[in-house]
Amino acid sequence: MSTISGEPAAAVPAEAVAWRPWGREAFEFAQANDRPILLSINAVWCYWCHEMDAGAYADQDVIRFVNAHFTPVRVDTDHRPDINARYNVGGWPTTSFLTPHGGFVAGATYLPADQFLAMLDEVRRAYAERKLELYEQGNDILRQRREHAGRVSAGREPDLGVVDAISRRVAGTYDAINGGFGQEPKFPSTPMLRLLLHRYRTTGEPFFRVMLEKSLDAIIAGELRDRIDGGFFRFTMAWDWKQAQHEKMAEDNIALAGILMDAGIILERPDYLNVARETVDYICGTLCDPAAKGIRGSQGAHSEYYLGSPQARSQSETPPVDPYCYASVTAQAVSLLLAAAWKLGRPELTETATTLLDGLVAASEGGSLAHTFSASGTLPQEEGDLLVDWANLLVAALDGHDCLPGTSERYLQAAGRAAGVLLDRFLDGPNGGFWDVESQQERLGYLHAREKPLAENARAAVGMMRLQHATMNDRYRQTARHTLSAYMDANRDYGELAADYAVAVDRYLHPVVEVTVEGVPGVASTDAMLAAAMQLDDPHLLIKLAPTDDQEAPAQAHVCLDTVCYPPVTDPAALATAIAEGGVVTASPFQNVLDLLG
Repeated sequence: MSTISGEPAAAVPAEAVAWRPWGREAFEFAQANDRPILLSINAVWCYWCHEMDAGAYADQDVIRFVNAHFTPVRVDTDHRPDINARYNVGGWPTTSFLTPHGGFVAGATYLPADQFLAMLDEVRRAYAERKLELYEQGNDILRQRREHAGRVSAGREPDLGVVDAISRRVAGTYDAINGGFGQEPKFPSTPMLRLLLHRYRTTGEPFFRVMLEKSLDAIIAGELRDRIDGGFFRFTMAWDWKQAQHEKMAEDNIALAGILMDAGIILERPDYLNVARETVDYICGTLCDPAAKGIRGSQGAHSEYYLGSPQARSQSETPPVDPYCYASVTAQAVSLLLAAAWKLGRPELTETATTLLDGLVAASEGGSLAHTFSASGTLPQEEGDLLVDWANLLVAALDGHDCLPGTSERYLQAAGRAAGVLLDRFLDGPNGGFWDVESQQERLGYLHAREKPLAENARAAVGMMRLQHATMNDRYRQTARHTLSAYMDANRDYGELAADYAVAVDRYLHPVVEVTVEGVPGVASTDAMLAAAMQLDDPHLLIKLAPTDDQEAPAQAHVCLDTVCYPPVTDPAALATAIAEGGVVTASPFQNVLDLLG
């Protein structure tokens, strides 16, 4: 059976191909036998990965050719996002051909057996006849990747101009006919939706609302949404939200549930709130693994099941769920569920969120955080931890600190430990920004070149800002400034995908407006106060929740601007006025010594 670190890689195995896990043994074998590496990057949720296993990789001619002339290595994209980021050629399955030292030679996505066999022979001949040229090509690509990462370097201060520029890029890709962004295939594009919601809330500009509502209306009305089992599929093949590709990703569903929940409150759209509830139920009911205290990464694509009638589906076996949970996804679910407990009037979700968060905190206490785990244990991480896990744990721990007053100190300590790991093992101190992997000398292939992914850096910067606000340790804010500064020019490389970075910059440039809503979750007065707080136009808005048991007392909001707090507000309609009358928080007259040191 095909394996990834000794574990099943696909529902339809390619049994006769001599797959090896990514690791030193595979590279040493390739070098000793002078055979190029055939790197297969697949996923348990990927329909075409299973098709290629059942087709090309089951073809006897392909099997013999691969085993005779290549070193076949298989990697699960969810288990090793660091490898996928460096070698994916545009989709799954990816087949990348590498030199025995890991330099990129060529690649393709899905191919039937005859075309794949032709490509195998072409690569074999090219390696035999032009080996030196192919090594030079691979080294050139490695240099280019290093140069690209080198351009992410702190320079000018973050400013509002970049927020506007990225907003314009997002608007430029908006599909005014069908909603969403771009043409086909159509993805939900959650970072862009988050930016539109943020910009509408903070500016009140109606065109942000128009783009947001048209997109969300299309997403929940089209075939991207599973109206029977709940949740959303990964994308649709058609630009009008039809012909869904039937895999469901946990990360997409967590993000969409959060956006629909917040948009439902801010835009006063009960239908969005209802779909958010359904999506949360799907996440908790299908993807949550209580035994592992984690969230599984996906549910596989079985078109026959999803295209059947409701009656037929009720009599069929549901598509399989990823057997593994992922630290970064679980942390994102914690943040969603803690907010949903209040915003959706579902206080029972707090217990689920706490269980998940406690599992992550316990797993990280030794200074290492496994990316992939199950109830049976964790998968080995010989090449170290990942930025994406620690950055999301930092934010989740801070959400626990803000939403779980009884144990808030424990979660603040966990956030401090996560920040310490990020600063000690991932931060590029001289240039700003966080590397995606730890610094290790024994890295294989293109993993020698560490990279600075924008989305994870924006997440880490937000976490650092929040931790500074909670601890008053200005080192965290200076780290956020340094990180955001590093992308002032480099964000252009990401186009509209820099949307989360724009939100992070907007938050950094404004003082924190902290609103603690105190009340009984789910009652009318609490919902009204929470809605009033969420509709405030302050870019750096931090809402903290303090549950009470007093059913008779009306909800109230405690407002703090920077370090100045004001008397509680009991009238939701007066909340915005109370903040406005509090005055503008002025900058400190004292210069920070870290500014002098650069």
